[in-house]
Amino acid sequence: PSSSPTIATFDLNADVVEKIKSGEIEFAVDQQQYQQGYLPIVMLKLYVENANTLGGGQPVLTGPGFVDESNIDDVAKYAERGTR
Repeated sequence: PSSSPTIATFDLNADVVEKIKSGEIEFAVDQQQYQQGYLPIVMLKLYVENANTLGGGQPVLTGPGFVDESNIDDVAKYAERGTR
């Protein structure tokens, strides 16, 4: 029997946006990788300058969320500019 695989990925970029819109990719797990790089720097700066701490010893999550055809238009412009 013939079947078509369901394709998914993680993280977003312009190529993934187009493939979700065209139906080639079913969904992407959105970890908001820009935040994964940005937040540690901000958190370190705030800790050094003001002794701020975040998360109470627990992970500070930047997602994950799911992006599919139902919400791709909400995040497409951010993914295309590299901040999502």
